[in-house]
Amino acid sequence: MKRIVILCLLLLSVLSLSAQKLYRFYGCKTDDGWAETPMLRKTVVFFKNELSCDRIMMYVTSLGYHEVYVNGVKVGDCVLQPAVSQLDKRSLEVQYEITPYLHKGENEIMLWLGQGWGRVYGTPAVVSAWGYSEKKENGVSKALGSHFFSIDSTWEASPSGYSYTGSWQPLQFGGERFDARVQPDWRPATRFDPKDMTVTTQKFKGNRILDTLAPVAVERQEDRSLLLDFGRVVTGWFQADFPALPAGTEVTMEYLDHKEAVPPHTESDLYVARGSGEERFSNRFHYHAFRYVRITGADILAARALPISALDPAEAATFECSDPRLNAIHNLIQYTLQCLTLSGYMVDCPHLERMGYGGDGNSSTMTLQTMYDVRDTYRNWLQAWGDAMEPDGELPYVAPAFRTGGGPYWSGFIVKAPWRTHLNYGSDELVFKYYNPMKQWLHFIEERCEDEILQPWPDNERHTWFLGDWLAPKGVDVQGESVLHVTSCFLSECLGDMVRMARMWGRKDDEQEFSEWRGRLNAAIHRHFYHPETHTYANGTPLDQCYALLMNIPPDSATAARVKAQLLADCYGKYKAHFAVGLVGVPVFTEWCIRERQTDLMATLLRQPDYPGYLYMIDNGATTTWESWNGERSRVHNCYNGVGIWFYQALAGLRPDPEHPGYEHFFVDPQPCEGVEWVRVTKSTRYGAIRIEINGKILKLTVPEGTTATVFPGTERERTVSAGEWEL
Repeated sequence: MKRIVILCLLLLSVLSLSAQKLYRFYGCKTDDGWAETPMLRKTVVFFKNELSCDRIMMYVTSLGYHEVYVNGVKVGDCVLQPAVSQLDKRSLEVQYEITPYLHKGENEIMLWLGQGWGRVYGTPAVVSAWGYSEKKENGVSKALGSHFFSIDSTWEASPSGYSYTGSWQPLQFGGERFDARVQPDWRPATRFDPKDMTVTTQKFKGNRILDTLAPVAVERQEDRSLLLDFGRVVTGWFQADFPALPAGTEVTMEYLDHKEAVPPHTESDLYVARGSGEERFSNRFHYHAFRYVRITGADILAARALPISALDPAEAATFECSDPRLNAIHNLIQYTLQCLTLSGYMVDCPHLERMGYGGDGNSSTMTLQTMYDVRDTYRNWLQAWGDAMEPDGELPYVAPAFRTGGGPYWSGFIVKAPWRTHLNYGSDELVFKYYNPMKQWLHFIEERCEDEILQPWPDNERHTWFLGDWLAPKGVDVQGESVLHVTSCFLSECLGDMVRMARMWGRKDDEQEFSEWRGRLNAAIHRHFYHPETHTYANGTPLDQCYALLMNIPPDSATAARVKAQLLADCYGKYKAHFAVGLVGVPVFTEWCIRERQTDLMATLLRQPDYPGYLYMIDNGATTTWESWNGERSRVHNCYNGVGIWFYQALAGLRPDPEHPGYEHFFVDPQPCEGVEWVRVTKSTRYGAIRIEINGKILKLTVPEGTTATVFPGTERERTVSAGEWEL
């Protein structure tokens, strides 16, 4: 009987917990509609015995941003929670331990919300939350049978002084308006019931403020405004302290990524003065990308830029060599990626569009995953791609979904990202989880092929355009045949990855199907696009040529040799040893240079001081890479960052092994480069840090415990070494 009673109590406990998992969302309804940035609060009484558990947790899911406060103190150091999701389908639940913030007796729990991406999806700023006590059993935390609180209509809600000034559409993100005169006006919270909403635990670690920057210069302009220069582009928040101001005084802060930027390529915030006490503006549920801030309407006592990112610079890979020009380019790219990676995805730019473009992601994934540990970012981002897929396998060009321009290279992120995450981190989770969605997308592609060549699809409500390369330098023809050729080569690359992933999955039929499809496709690419009289594919651009070579499109070695010779001749002759590729072409051309050991060619292109090139950006004030080689539009963008892998894989020779991913086994095969006397690289892995130091003909190598490295593969000096310090 005693056992039966215990089992019944356990069952009731489980049922109680399950009942609390019904997500009921609440916000603040006013006469003008839902408040955009409401506050919700409740006083909760804790008795001493209730605080004696192992920990007390809060579980919060909001449609838009939220911050958690306990007794007036913000919980945790993450900002702009939660991560992005396909907000018409999925909301993410964030966990907070609030034990250190509580005390015996009355405790005020407050949630401050911001509508954020809900402005796109038409959802108000609402939240569902509850708190549980937990205890540990055998090292595993388990919720006890009762909760301390859950949000309901007994909570109070109030509008706050913050509101949004933009529509949250591309080029219309606007900013925040903070009216410091607004006082809380508490009323019962109002329930909101979203339709068909799935709630899952957020696996992204969160964004953090990395630093506090003071302006390096403050200039008074002719119109009496102030122009603040922070010395580099920052993705994050702005804070300003003002002297005493009359109540209602309006102060405008306009954000520029370069001095010449004008609307709609700028954003702005508005502060409305309280008229007494401290006058301070700070962003809360919005962010900007800026180097300059133009302040109109008041002087300042102090100002700060607060960089925000999901990446920790202290944990980044490091590269340094004897050529300061190459160091400057590497650092430019690495810092740009820091500015672009936040909120569980990677944006094209943090200010103008703020979209998770798959093409931009494909272009820079190998660089990003070499420089940083972004497993949690890709886990979250791919979840959005999976949610964005239509039943027939169609995908947009961005995730979360939005109607944008692009092409198959953009939507094919669903294939490339899981494989590369497996290669770089040794994690097969995403390969297995998204294997079937990959097949769905390829089925969608297959139905749109004629004689094996994918044909352009019409614009629809999910996407527009059908691109090959994008934003190549002026004078490089990426239209016409090049579009279908580049798209077909990318499909061949995807099929090659699918062969590997089918083998991992043990799907022999799939492996054979993808391999045979790729064989037919490669033959069709050569048949349709090769021009024997000029030894070129399609338009003969460097991307057209090197992509064909990388995908083994030439049917024999003699044809491949002629194509390679023509490519090299054009690189040095027609294009005068300058970059002649765009977003798609940069990583593909980089990979070809690495594979073919064309180190001096790549170094020559990188060292060019004029347009188009990275030093041209730097010499024109760039601290982040640009959207266009000539600097049009965005000056902080994810377009040309794919070259970053070259510093590690070519100069240091560090490459992962697909057969032993995550650097369980890796290759070290440095490629000599004219003008580079020494190279130093560190790269963190799950096993520990790899260190490579090359000085003349001496190679010093640190191999982490649990790994092996093959040095100088394919040469008479080839040698495989185990963990330890080596000098070769």
